[in-house]
Amino acid sequence: MQNDKSCKCLIYGDSLTYAYLPNEAHEDRRLPEEERYTSVLEKAFPEVQISVFSKIGRTIPYLPFEWADFKEACVGMTKEDFLILFLGVNDYLSFGRPDSSRVVAHLREFFQDFEKEGIPFQKNHILYICPPTLDFRGDRSYEAFTTLDGSFNAALTVACTDMGISSFDAGSLPLPHFPDGVHILGSAQNCLGEKLSAYLKETAFFHRI
Repeated sequence: MQNDKSCKCLIYGDSLTYAYLPNEAHEDRRLPEEERYTSVLEKAFPEVQISVFSKIGRTIPYLPFEWADFKEACVGMTKEDFLILFLGVNDYLSFGRPDSSRVVAHLREFFQDFEKEGIPFQKNHILYICPPTLDFRGDRSYEAFTTLDGSFNAALTVACTDMGISSFDAGSLPLPHFPDGVHILGSAQNCLGEKLSAYLKETAFFHRI
C-alpha cells in the first residue's frame, strides 16, 4: 500500500508529551488518547507521518546515553523532515534552585551540536515548545520554581530566535494543572493541541523548504 504521507515529524518530549496522569500510587498512568495534544496534531495533519517519542523524566539531551536515545528516535529521518521538541521542565526542576540561564545554555548547546552529532533536521524545520507554566504557590519546597511571571519562557524564546529556530510559548495559554503544579489536565492538553495546530497552519510549518 502506497504511503500517502507527504513528510515525517518527530515529536520528542517528556511526561507532558506522554500525557502523564498524576496519581497517589505513582503508577504509570496516562490520559486517554483523545486527551493528548499529540492526538489533536495527528488529526489536524493527516498528511504528516507523526512519530511520538515521550518519556517521563526526560531532559534536554546532554549525556552520551541521552544523545543515544535521541538518535534512536531520529532513525529514518532526513533533512526533509521535521522536529517538534517539548523539553525543559525536568532540566529546570533538577537544579537545587531556579536557574533558567542553565536551561537556556543547555538548549543552545543541544541545537548547536546537531551537525556534529549527525542530526538531520534543518533549523527552519524545528519547533521548540516552551513549557506550560509551573505553579507551586503554597508549596514551601518548590514555590521558588513557580514560573507564572513568564521570564523563563521569555529567555527560552530569545535563545530560539537567536538560533533561527521557531518557538511556541505554551506558557502563554490558560492550561489548568493537576494538583502537582506541573502536569496539565486533559482539557488543557486538547487546548494546547488546538492552539499548536493553528500555529503550525498559520506559519505553514510543514510546507517549509
